[in-house]
Amino acid sequence: MTLARTTATVALAASLCANAGFAWKFLADRQTASRSLAAPDQLHVIRTKGGLLQVSSLQATETFQATTDHKIFAIFSLGSTTTQIRVPAVYHYHIELAPEWQVTLRNKTFLVIAPRVQPTLPVAIDTARLESFSAGAWSFFTGPSEREKLQKSITQALALRASQPAYIDFQRESARETVREFVAKWLFAQPRWNAGTGYAIKVFFSDEPIDSLHSLALPPHGAAP
Repeated sequence: MTLARTTATVALAASLCANAGFAWKFLADRQTASRSLAAPDQLHVIRTKGGLLQVSSLQATETFQATTDHKIFAIFSLGSTTTQIRVPAVYHYHIELAPEWQVTLRNKTFLVIAPRVQPTLPVAIDTARLESFSAGAWSFFTGPSEREKLQKSITQALALRASQPAYIDFQRESARETVREFVAKWLFAQPRWNAGTGYAIKVFFSDEPIDSLHSLALPPHGAAP
């Protein structure tokens, strides 16, 4: 009993010491990794039907945290391990060019309903700046596996964040301006509108409040005259 207690005490002390020095060690460690390009027969090209127009990007440092309780026989608690990961992420948003766009002209103003904005997945992350940390009485032993498990969940978690209304709405006005510039370049390249003098362009997205879209009273096919 004494030997077992001594062993547990030593293990616990080692874990606590590891917690205290983990951040310094994480920043101090440097490893050299070999990298090679994939062979041509391992590359696959995926064509985007109709093409995409990238309309905006968001940059954010995202934080993920998880706590795992450790128990024996699902009864006796051995404490918990809390893991945290921080990583810079870049969210790109696009609209599809293939769907039909509704465009009409009213009082020298082009009214455009473009397809809804969608996140480009997977979300890009800067793995070189990824930071992870584990804390808890037994994290010296449980930390590596818990950090690996949390890191594997990041791709899906970022995809969910990218689709949140708050993120979509935050970039909406920037996306609207990109689409306006895109439409202007196309419209004013047409012989009929080449001069472009006195014309304005207002852009709406198909996922905006339906009342706003109905107020435009666009014809079914919305072709500009």
